[in-house]
Amino acid sequence: MHSCWRGRIRARAALVIGANLVAFGLLAWLLARGGETRAGGQESAATPERVQLSPFGERGRGAATAPAEDTDSAPTTEPTPAPASPATRTRDRTVERRVATAAANAAARARKLSKGKVHAGNTTVAVHVREPGAPEDLVAIHSSRAMRPASNLKLITTATALVLLGPDWTFATAFEARGEVVDGTLRGELIARAGGDPLYDADGDGGVSEWVAALRRELTRAGIERIQGALVLDEGSFPAPAPGPEWPSEKEYWKEYAALSGGFSANAGCITANVDAGDVGGPARVRVRPRAHGLKRRGEVETGKKGSQLKLAVEARRHGLTVRGRVPAGTRGYATRFAHPDPVELFGHAVVAELVRQGVPVSGGFRRERGAPSGESIGRVTAPLERAVVPILRDSNNSVADQLFLAVGHAVAAKGDRDGGRAATARALEELGVPSRGLVQVDGSGLSRANRVTARQMTALLDAVLARGGERARVFRDALPESGSTGTLSARMRKGPARGRVRAKTGFIGGTSGLSGIVQTLDGRTLVFSILVEYPRYGGLNTSVWKPLQDEICTILVESRKSGT
Repeated sequence: MHSCWRGRIRARAALVIGANLVAFGLLAWLLARGGETRAGGQESAATPERVQLSPFGERGRGAATAPAEDTDSAPTTEPTPAPASPATRTRDRTVERRVATAAANAAARARKLSKGKVHAGNTTVAVHVREPGAPEDLVAIHSSRAMRPASNLKLITTATALVLLGPDWTFATAFEARGEVVDGTLRGELIARAGGDPLYDADGDGGVSEWVAALRRELTRAGIERIQGALVLDEGSFPAPAPGPEWPSEKEYWKEYAALSGGFSANAGCITANVDAGDVGGPARVRVRPRAHGLKRRGEVETGKKGSQLKLAVEARRHGLTVRGRVPAGTRGYATRFAHPDPVELFGHAVVAELVRQGVPVSGGFRRERGAPSGESIGRVTAPLERAVVPILRDSNNSVADQLFLAVGHAVAAKGDRDGGRAATARALEELGVPSRGLVQVDGSGLSRANRVTARQMTALLDAVLARGGERARVFRDALPESGSTGTLSARMRKGPARGRVRAKTGFIGGTSGLSGIVQTLDGRTLVFSILVEYPRYGGLNTSVWKPLQDEICTILVESRKSGT
């Protein structure tokens, strides 16, 4: 009996010791591989292989890979390897070891929660940390590996606009009159030239009344009170609205995060439904903005008992706009947003209807015409860049980011398409001194799975923008979410030393999670950092594993002290 128990105890002790040895070996291997140093102190370049390499392990070489929409494989067009970094390194090994330990623990949690489907062998965690203006790395774990950035790409999109165009730049939609103005009537057409304005107010109700009021003032100055013809929408060099390469599937196109972009838009390509409860059993009040959208309205919303579950189904397709369901009694000001199938059509319907509502009849409605003949200039309706930067960085609005990507291409390269946006980004990175090798950008939002960037490029970008100082740096920094306080970080790091000390851009698409930004340490230093994670798609891990890992790393950085102190 006793010998049996002693045998069990010895077996259990052997298992514990073995598990500890495995964990220790995993951490030691991570530090050896994750430090990315070669002989001579240089960091290994990103590997353009289709088989994903991981800081924890390596997938079996030669494993079959499916298209990127279905798996987490590399893009069809392989990115150019990122350049090797300088040989001189002053690493904080204590901080780096703590970060590596946190990553190893997170991989273990992912393995448990996914029942072995996500683990250290098929997960990549890249981390880069530096002090602004300093050449040394504080932490470098696979920081030169090209990875999907998700919404961290919005940092590049907004930085490009601020650097090349400046914080005072405005979106501009120009208007021309083609025809005579007689007794207040334009006997012809009003032409609108596209400028890529998302026509979005993050604090508004989704309507266009303020923007159209500005247009109404320009028309009044020109003596126009009625338009006998049509509003002509010239999309110019902007492409017809369409999904980006390797975007989500078509069944998701109605969702807000997949809203399309184009030369014209309204409410960032979305419909906003505002709902107030009525009497129990009766209809709820539903206000749709913009008021006019060109789609047949379907569905009703009922008022349920107080405390009942809120259930709303919303959708906008070419066959109609649906808002139906039930809200509990007492509901006030509930708002939900969903994508319109065509932002240009939404703009046309919304603007014509609002002009009529504000006393300017438009007899011919609207139509789309590329290369419309010029007319007499009437004026421009503008919107400040900062109004777009805030929802892009603070709220992670995809459509506004994609609109800005196209608009900057139009303003800088005279091409309002993806090629123009990429050309503008390349120019901005060159001006900032940020290496662009390995960068793949196909949209402004990061929604595409084809985008690629390195953690090292992200910190270099943050460093360079902040170093510029002035209004560019202020607008950029102030728009970033603050830990425990604003935007997409309002519910994260609400307690502990990291609260209020992190300003960073979040990011998530299936199988990808990221956080890049600025940390204020307890000893008064500023650090810039980037954390990028790739893993096989498995629901719930971003919330349960990778966000907590990022928050833990931020806390480690906040608590870190300068070497030698």
